[in-house]
Amino acid sequence: MGMLDRYKKKTGFIQLLNLLETSSKTKQEQFLNLIHQENPHWEEALKKRILNIDRIVSWNKETLAEIISRVQPLTLAVALRHFSEEKRNNILAVISQSEQRKIHNLVTETNPTPAEVATCISKVVVEVRTLIQQGIIKLEKIDPELSIPENIEELLSQKQVSTHNYTEQQNSPSTNQQETTESKISEAETNLDFSGFFQKTKASGASSLEEKSEVPKNNKEELDFLKKKVNLLASENTQLKQELSILRNKLEQIKKIA
Repeated sequence: MGMLDRYKKKTGFIQLLNLLETSSKTKQEQFLNLIHQENPHWEEALKKRILNIDRIVSWNKETLAEIISRVQPLTLAVALRHFSEEKRNNILAVISQSEQRKIHNLVTETNPTPAEVATCISKVVVEVRTLIQQGIIKLEKIDPELSIPENIEELLSQKQVSTHNYTEQQNSPSTNQQETTESKISEAETNLDFSGFFQKTKASGASSLEEKSEVPKNNKEELDFLKKKVNLLASENTQLKQELSILRNKLEQIKKIA
């Protein structure tokens, strides 16, 4: 079972998006990297729609005022530590003077750690995502690029997946390796030129041509060439084993993160 399988049902995309938005930057990148390797289309769609505090504060004044009114003042004050003083003033300009003073006082009185700032930013993002799901904030009007089609899971499943699923490779590694190796051997054999072994000669008293086998003059060169091909295939086989080992390690990473 692939990592994405549990999210391919209806509303699964939103669930995965919520997971990414509430993860730390490092963990978010790890998730996206794993998703990309399993299905680049999902990774692209998710990355395009991830909410962040910088994107949120760029929205129009009416929307920003609505968000600020619904976030706990202390949470907002700590989250605003992410911005410069000038930027904080611009953000708070959408609310009344009395409310601005209240938030400014909280900003001054608090001395949060970077982890606490990150936590409060995450809370703001969660609140905004909730407002979007409730229909209070309409992304199609204020930020169309972030809007999510209702049937996005179905749309993504219809796209051709360009990367292999980890689980499929884990379930049949030897088969995949054998098929890949056989394919390469077949390709190598196809590319070999054996034309030197045959020549067409005219038969005595006949008008048709027939193929006659003869020992090529450059037999030693052909033999050396074949040896090089064998060595190349052996090297590729070793590389396939290494790639399989890497895939197994990545699968273990998925299990740990999930």
